[in-house]
Amino acid sequence: MKRLLALLVAAALAACSHESGPLTQDQAVLTLGLKNGVLVEPSLVSSGQLSEAQLARLPELGYRTVICLRSTTEEGSGWEEEKAKADGVDFVRLPVPAATGLTEENARKLDEALKQHPSGGTIIACGNGNRVGALLALRAHYCQGVAPEQALELGKKAGMTKSEPEVRKALGLVAPQ
Repeated sequence: MKRLLALLVAAALAACSHESGPLTQDQAVLTLGLKNGVLVEPSLVSSGQLSEAQLARLPELGYRTVICLRSTTEEGSGWEEEKAKADGVDFVRLPVPAATGLTEENARKLDEALKQHPSGGTIIACGNGNRVGALLALRAHYCQGVAPEQALELGKKAGMTKSEPEVRKALGLVAPQ
């Protein structure tokens, strides 16, 4: 028993003394403090509105594209194109109204935008991540053939909250009892 305890203590000390390696690009981008930032899949992050400082740091972390679902008239939005260009970030504005924009058509537009920017990391942003998660759920179903329940779960993982009832309806799912 003492021998087993000694081996466990030695292993724990070795693990603590060994430095961990550098962060991956996905881990590093999440350390920027993105509002509701979620790694959806490798090199694809869902988030709320980015700040100027966060946008400026993206290229050094391997993230080269931002797809923004906000219109230029939404509060705190509209400045990103100029800043992104100066920072060397591809910026795509795909305005999706929160109340009426959760459609198959917009899911397909998002899918096309993602296909046009396949290299490097991509951040899809809206005000708080809810629209991103909702549209990613619809994209998963309509463009990737994912079953409705699985698509809904992906949307939740990606930040969908208050848009769940609309997405459930679009996916043909009944509301939970």
